[in-house]
Amino acid sequence: MIALVVVLLVAAAVAGVLAARRGTEGVAGVVAAAVPALFVGAAAVVALAAPAATGFGLAAARVAAVVAAMAGGSALVTAAFTLAGATGRNTPDPAPSDGDTEGEPSGGDPVPEPPLRGGLAIGVLERAAIAVCVLANFAAGLAVIVAAKGLARYPELRHPGAAEQFIIGTFVSVLWAVACAGVAVALGR
Repeated sequence: MIALVVVLLVAAAVAGVLAARRGTEGVAGVVAAAVPALFVGAAAVVALAAPAATGFGLAAARVAAVVAAMAGGSALVTAAFTLAGATGRNTPDPAPSDGDTEGEPSGGDPVPEPPLRGGLAIGVLERAAIAVCVLANFAAGLAVIVAAKGLARYPELRHPGAAEQFIIGTFVSVLWAVACAGVAVALGR
C-alpha cells in the first residue's frame, strides 16, 4: 500500500506538470488542473487505510509528497486564477518597447504581463518549503515563509489585481503543499 501512495503522489506531480504545460485556460484547462488533486485525494485515502509506514517506504512517500507539492501546484494556482478571474490580464500594461514579440499571440496583440512576476519560481520554492516544514513538524517555519513572501511582495501589491492574485495564489499554493505533505504525515502516523 505504501508503494501505491508513492505512485499516486508521483502521478499527481506528473499530472500537474502536464496540466501546467497544456495551460489552464477555459473549462477544459480547469478540469485538467483538477487531476493532480484527484491523485492526491486517492493517495490520502490509501494512506489512511494503510498501516503505519517506517523506514524506506516512509522516506519515499515524503520525497514523493514534496515533489508532488512542488510540481502539482502550478496548474492548480493558475486554474484558481482562471476561476476567480484574477489572471492579471485585465491590467493595462504597455506593449514591449524593444520590438520583442516573444510574449505576443499570433494575432499581434501584446499579452499584458501579470502584476506579479516570478510567481512560478516563487510558488515552486514556497510549496517545497511548506511541505518540508509540515513534514518536519515545524509550524513556525510556515509563518516565516508566508511572512517573508508577503514582505517581499509588498511593494508590488499596489498594482490593480495584484493583491487579489497574491492572496489567491498563496492560499491555493499553501493548501496544496499542506495536502501533499499531509498524505505522507498520515502514512507515518
